[in-house]
Parts: sequence; structure tokens; C-alpha cells
Amino acid sequence: MAEVTIHWNRIMKDIEIYIREPVLKRVLGWIKSVLGPLEELPVDKSQKGVRMFRATECQPVMPIMIQTGIEGGPYVGIWFDSGETPWGSDVDCARAAFEAFGLPVQCDPGPEYDNQDDFFRIDDKGESIVRLKDGLLGVK
Repeated sequence: MAEVTIHWNRIMKDIEIYIREPVLKRVLGWIKSVLGPLEELPVDKSQKGVRMFRATECQPVMPIMIQTGIEGGPYVGIWFDSGETPWGSDVDCARAAFEAFGLPVQCDPGPEYDNQDDFFRIDDKGESIVRLKDGLLGVK
């Protein structure tokens, strides 16, 4: 296996991706493999499907929110609330997640796309920019 060099993102404020139908245990395993140990934090019980963590070996400590059941169940959202991540952009993170899971991943395509319904999507057919129908993930 080739050695991967990680260039920590110091430009973006945060990273947010959406993975279609992953198992939460696999998501946590992937995050731990990239960022190291996670500490789970308490959350308000009214926030269904939300779990909060922090990557304790990152400096500064990186808050991470994972939300299951987005849009009725098919997507899990992962939000890395830090300007210092291993990915240069949401798209870089989406590519890494697709490589890890082989499942469709969507995210913000970047500042060059003005329409809030434009999303970057990577799946087994390749990479594309999709316009979300009614703002819903996975619906083109």
C-alpha cells in the first residue's frame, strides 16, 4: 500500500459530508483511523440521531458531529468543526470517504458554485455536480 501524505486543511472553516447508508460503527472506525481516538460527548436527547465526539489527539481538539437519519434515513452527515483537518476541502473528504466505504457521498462543491442546491457527488459512476431537487440529498 502506498504511503499517503496528509496536508492539513488550514483554510476552510469546517468540513461536512453526507454518506448514503453507511453503518455508524464503520463511520466511527474510519474517523478513528484518520484522526485517532474519539471521546463521545453528551447531547441533548431532543436532537434525534445526533452524536457528538471530539478527536482528542488533534491539536486543537477537533469537534465532530454525526447525524444519522438525514432526510428520513438514507444519509449520515459528518461535520468536522475545525479549520485544521486532513482534507483540503469538503470534496477531498468526500473522495476519501468514498474510497473507504464505496458508497455514494455528497458535499458542498466549493466556492465556485453559487447555487446552494449544487452538490458534488461521487459514486460508482464517477464524480459529478448535481442540482438537488427541492434541496434534498440524493434527489436529482
